[in-house]
Amino acid sequence: MKNTLRIVTLVIVLNATTVFAATGAEGAGLGLIGWIFIGFMALIVAFQFIPSVMMFGSMMAAIFGKGKTQGVAAGNGKSNNV
Repeated sequence: MKNTLRIVTLVIVLNATTVFAATGAEGAGLGLIGWIFIGFMALIVAFQFIPSVMMFGSMMAAIFGKGKTQGVAAGNGKSNNV
């Protein structure tokens, strides 16, 4: 009984590997849901790109542009209560 079960299992496994290697089981390509998913990811990238360009521009303006002059605090933050 054990020998018969081993032979049947071996035959099933060997036949399954030839079935998985067959070329007739290919899909039709990308469906509607796939295109919707790709479009959604493209929208996320586009909407994250706009704020990042604005932040990069303001960072470059702060580094290389004319900045507002900041006054120096008098007395190093000490109060006048001596």
